[in-house]
Amino acid sequence: MDQARLEDLVMAAAERPSGKNLDKLLTELRALPGGLTAENTEALQLLWESWDEDNLFPNQATFCLELAGTAAPAGAAFRNMLAAAVKTLLPPYLNRTPFLRALGLRDDATPLHEIVWRFRKLAALKNGTIVFRNGTWGVAGAPDGINGTLPVSPYGSRGSAAGIPMELVLKEGIFLSPGLEINKITDPARAAAMTSADFRAVVKRRALTNVSDGQLKAMALASAGKNMTPEAFNAWWSAETPAPRATTGGRRACDGRSLTEIDLLLDKEAAAGASTFTEEEVQALTRFFTALKPETAAREALALAKVITKLQKRTKREDLAPMLSPLREKAPFWPADPGRASLEKLTVWGDIPAKDLEALATATAAVFEESYLAECALRLPLKALNAVCAAVDKGTLSDTLGSLRSCGSDLLMWIWKNRKKDGKELLNLVNVENVVRALSQEKLPKAWGNAQRELRTHLLDKDDFQRQLICSAADDAMAIAATLQGALFLSPGERQSLLVKLARHSEALRDYIENGAGQRILNAGLTAADKKVEVPTTNEPHYTSVRSHERLLKELDDIINIHTPENREALKVARAHGDFRENAEFDAAKERRNFLSRRRGELERELQRVQPVSFAKVQVDDTAVIGCRVDLADDEGEISTYYLLGAWDGNPEKNYLSYRTRLGQAILGHTKGEKINMPNGSERTIAAVLPLPPEILAEME
Repeated sequence: MDQARLEDLVMAAAERPSGKNLDKLLTELRALPGGLTAENTEALQLLWESWDEDNLFPNQATFCLELAGTAAPAGAAFRNMLAAAVKTLLPPYLNRTPFLRALGLRDDATPLHEIVWRFRKLAALKNGTIVFRNGTWGVAGAPDGINGTLPVSPYGSRGSAAGIPMELVLKEGIFLSPGLEINKITDPARAAAMTSADFRAVVKRRALTNVSDGQLKAMALASAGKNMTPEAFNAWWSAETPAPRATTGGRRACDGRSLTEIDLLLDKEAAAGASTFTEEEVQALTRFFTALKPETAAREALALAKVITKLQKRTKREDLAPMLSPLREKAPFWPADPGRASLEKLTVWGDIPAKDLEALATATAAVFEESYLAECALRLPLKALNAVCAAVDKGTLSDTLGSLRSCGSDLLMWIWKNRKKDGKELLNLVNVENVVRALSQEKLPKAWGNAQRELRTHLLDKDDFQRQLICSAADDAMAIAATLQGALFLSPGERQSLLVKLARHSEALRDYIENGAGQRILNAGLTAADKKVEVPTTNEPHYTSVRSHERLLKELDDIINIHTPENREALKVARAHGDFRENAEFDAAKERRNFLSRRRGELERELQRVQPVSFAKVQVDDTAVIGCRVDLADDEGEISTYYLLGAWDGNPEKNYLSYRTRLGQAILGHTKGEKINMPNGSERTIAAVLPLPPEILAEME
């Protein structure tokens, strides 16, 4: 690969570590002939310098693990980043120092690919996991984070558990998920009655990580081969006779004539210990689904989903797609466009038992591309989101959800609950506008009601959730207050209480309410006659002059097309100077990059709500409006003149006053002769309200 192309990919991943950018870089690095060179490794140094080890996103951490497992770049910087990646991805109960030490992170003699292999084992470890080690079978207990050991008790007996150092378990152990099939492969007599092909199939189905042929044979020797001579075992192990099929009295599931019959036969076959479907059975089931009428699939949607989950558990992944593809768009829970499908079509995802959701998501992933599942995540009930999102690449999910402008209660609650692991990049979606919009939805199907109720509880009662709303609004008191005016799902009392709670976390919102500008929100729900205010029900835009609007647009365009490319080149030049620890140019370029990124985000958010106004068309009478001149008189009759203008038109030297300032809010809406409270506590009288002078009108256009 061309070194310049590699540097461009690294720069893109440093500036925006999205799933797509990281996947492109990883693909190119894996394709390098002869592996990474010293020059390639040096180029990657920019990535490690630009990422924050203490706050890695899951997709960044996954990238580090995938890279360590294949290309394996050398250097202390990458080992540090790999250690941070492991800490990001491990669940809290495994994120303990003794366990991290067992991975070999600080042992330079431990190859990186071995660290990744141990990590995958550790991440899969749970209480009850079956452990095969040194020719014996055992059951794992809860890992001991103090002593760094794993208690393992003998499988199938009541013997006491022995604490085994975690490092030895990760080096030598093979982990399998528990289940009835484990009884067959651990019992010498029952294992010997199986064919070696079925033994292999069960182990591979239950194994939590990849198992080599040598490990498979060692496991078979410890069970099926326990009572065999070496010659007999070798004959059994190398035999190619297919395993006998479990029967259910003649009829097989693939012979079923209806969904109900297939469901019953699948249960009987499972109880009899049936194994993976043969090619003939797969073809028969494919014919059944091809002939299934759409109206039948719609009428019996839940039964169809249950059948699919049972089939998924006994079908090879490569056979799932051809078998289930006839159900694309026929099954109501697999609509052509999940983003626009009615929620009623998707109710199966909320009705199916939770234990079957993972199987249904896996089947969906086999039939559809990842982007389809990511789009499903926009509409599905909260109950299904963990299973669906787990089946989607983190980068694809982040890119799909990150492009949203709004989302429902279920997705908001999933992002919030997963914020410490998967939701860091998506937290910007948890904002006041989205929450109010989601809670304003009415007549949702039952499966979606729980998340909406939970979201409402978080909005009204959870401090950390309220702080997130303040943060996502960038402490914009006017935006928060205006949005809550449209929150008709809240009673006047709840709205007042919520504003007070939010004000505890925002000085700007507290000032906004205390200076009187927020009183109309506090009074929302009372009649206009009682409070002599209009109670708006929509989120008003931010008004500004045509000139300021064009200036904001130009600033955004310059950042995208001029400053960011220049900064990218500056980073390349600074990087070429070598040591990043004492490279002032590199530090300055990084600071510049961070500033440009923040400013671009601010401008994009603001421009979504900006409404340009031609002040020449504003009608001015005796009431202060945006686009007028206001004369204020003090107690001695001295006049101060202000020009009340748009949100980004302020200029104190010229007495140009933005209507979003505290003084602007104090003046706005008041009429000639009224007294107003100045921000400093004094009083002024509005002496006159006049149109803007021609020279200011010309300047604002």
